[in-house]
Amino acid sequence: MSILITVFILGIIIFIHELGHFLTAKYFKMPVSEFAIGMGPRLFSIEKGGTAYSIRAIPIGGFVNIEGMEVDSKVEDGFNTKSPLQRFIVLFAGVFMNFILAFVIVFTMIMAAGNVEQSEEPVVGKVLATSASYQLLKEGDRFLELKGQQVQSWSDISLIVGENTSEKVSAKIKRGEDILDLNLNLSYDETRKFYVIGILPVYEVEKYTFFKGLSVSFETFIKLFSQTIEGIKMIFSGKVKAEEISGPVGMIKIVGQISKGGVMVLIWLTALLSVNIGIFNLLPFPALDGGRIIFVLLEIFGVKVNKKLEEKFHAIGMLLLIFLIILITFNDLRKFF
Repeated sequence: MSILITVFILGIIIFIHELGHFLTAKYFKMPVSEFAIGMGPRLFSIEKGGTAYSIRAIPIGGFVNIEGMEVDSKVEDGFNTKSPLQRFIVLFAGVFMNFILAFVIVFTMIMAAGNVEQSEEPVVGKVLATSASYQLLKEGDRFLELKGQQVQSWSDISLIVGENTSEKVSAKIKRGEDILDLNLNLSYDETRKFYVIGILPVYEVEKYTFFKGLSVSFETFIKLFSQTIEGIKMIFSGKVKAEEISGPVGMIKIVGQISKGGVMVLIWLTALLSVNIGIFNLLPFPALDGGRIIFVLLEIFGVKVNKKLEEKFHAIGMLLLIFLIILITFNDLRKFF
């Protein structure tokens, strides 16, 4: 199941990325011979308007074959016949679509969830099933006293119980119109090294307005972006070891663990991966979108570029990328098994 979920998530992200290249190439009337999801031999293909839309055997990666990217190409309206600005837009469009996908996911989740704030009222919002007092307390119970001390806020509950050194604590509870005197059983939290009742407060949800939701979503997206940049910095600085880096195969294990948190966690993971893949493609490495964009920017600023040299540069980069993918995949398989 983890394999199918991983393929589905990566498939969406790659499809959106390649769709950006495809739509902008078509807009500038560049001939596109193939729009493929996956790599390797074709499993399915249909041709329409001079473009073959295909699904390939290896469910990792994808590509848009834009004609005229070769130096000696004679293709009419080919990629290299277009202005530097148009080529820049086509190259950047894939990354842009990844960022748009991530932002749309973040915005949708934030608008659906709203602004969740903890109430300071000393009222039980939920009794955890692991609580030693699970049978004694109910949702909606209001604490009046603990250990003979008056309780006025949720913070008072945490403070008084945290100071307790025994497995029981006396409590005065208001339940509806009744006042109850209870002796609550406590559980010891090994992580935090103090006793807890095992209850959660009431959480109040306030729905965002459209523009407030946009603002919060933008802030959240910037945080995701910044965290990804920091992660890449750690890789290049050596703070992250090579064996800790995961590729598509390693993703299967990660998705399997994360999927236990439910669908919403997987949707959030999709946004995070979309940002990661977008930034990775922006790196100024040959064969990546970022590497090609560097050469286009040089043209825009009037620097003449030797096209044959550029083509060799990207060819070497592609070989290095393939080697890197094989290395990461081998490392993933070693950890997987």
